[in-house]
Amino acid sequence: MKALVLSRGKTNSIELNHDQSEFSLLLKEIGYEVAAYFSQDIENIDKNTYLGSGKIVEVVSFYHQYNEENQDSPIDIIACNFELTGLQKKAISAITKAEIIDRTFVILNIFEKNAKTKEAKLQVEIARLEYLKNHLVDEKASYSQVTSGSGHNKGKGEKQIELSKRQISKAVLQKKKELEAIKLSRRNMRNKRINSPTPKVCIVGYTNAGKSTLMNRLVKLSKEDKTVLEKNALFATLETSTRNISVFGYPSFFLTDTVGFISHLPVYLVDAFRSTLEEIKEADLLVQVVDLSDPFKEEEIETTKGIIKDLEADNIPMVNIYNKYDLLGGFANFIPQENELLVSLLDEEDVLDALKFIVSHFSKNWIREEMLLPYSIDFVTFSKENYVIKKTEKEDGYLCEVFLNPAYLYKYTSGN
Repeated sequence: MKALVLSRGKTNSIELNHDQSEFSLLLKEIGYEVAAYFSQDIENIDKNTYLGSGKIVEVVSFYHQYNEENQDSPIDIIACNFELTGLQKKAISAITKAEIIDRTFVILNIFEKNAKTKEAKLQVEIARLEYLKNHLVDEKASYSQVTSGSGHNKGKGEKQIELSKRQISKAVLQKKKELEAIKLSRRNMRNKRINSPTPKVCIVGYTNAGKSTLMNRLVKLSKEDKTVLEKNALFATLETSTRNISVFGYPSFFLTDTVGFISHLPVYLVDAFRSTLEEIKEADLLVQVVDLSDPFKEEEIETTKGIIKDLEADNIPMVNIYNKYDLLGGFANFIPQENELLVSLLDEEDVLDALKFIVSHFSKNWIREEMLLPYSIDFVTFSKENYVIKKTEKEDGYLCEVFLNPAYLYKYTSGN
């Protein structure tokens, strides 16, 4: 199936190119190939057609000419790379005689397709209902469950819209109650982790950058089989997953994989997934995974930073792991800084480097000491709780260079 894309932005600008590239990937996820792009740089949104009427006329001409010349493979929809109001959607459809979808509709469809857990499904259902409520424009657009109602002062269409909105609000309230019960259970589990001295690390970043890949590679190093879904697709992961990473020679830590970020995330989904992203606020370290091969990576890094700031988590230390180095053919004009690491997460040695990189950052403010650890103390437990840099066997114990986790200091300092 084919789509004609409408966007807002300056022709050939980095911002517009990024938005169009991103939107084409979103459309691909729901089965559409882009046949043509149209854009307009406007300061003020037209209340009736979003873009200017002249641009819509230009689109209409192209749309019908294209379909006349390509009857075997016509343009099926006009996809707007922004959110429309119900009235704008109706107006554009009336002018173009085409099916109209907007950016929010596309993202909601992808989220709905990928929601696997009850929590994710409820969140998507709430977001879709809120979207529907805001897009009711007349009796033909009303929700399917609309029934007759009383009232004598308003027109039939207006009465049905109000009834539809009340029914949708009621459905949203019920689903929010179901969601709250699930959130309470997850919150209790999170509180246990918060109260634990084990470090907490959250993976964040743009969708399809390799976050779930990092999680799974580290899980496998821990010799665990509780991997998460890993798929070369946008928003393959919609819910947070937390695993205990325990690799000999490194301190154990909780690692959480989060839903992928995207620019202009619909407000319905920001609200719906805010509770899911609450894990981020409890982390000791944020690890942003970046697709090094993506030409728009800098814009995506800024998007991630913006979302983290909105969540009031921008005070938490964050490091960047630049993934997919292998896709550049072994060459990258990129020199990592102290808080950056260049890897291909398909390479086992690079995964070990990523592990060491993460541990070295969440333990950097621990207490560095050289100490003698008596053989009477279990070294395996000690090394899971602290970061042992070096150890040497002595007559009466291990001489260790170690970063001591302050939470365990009482166990290993003199006098205890």
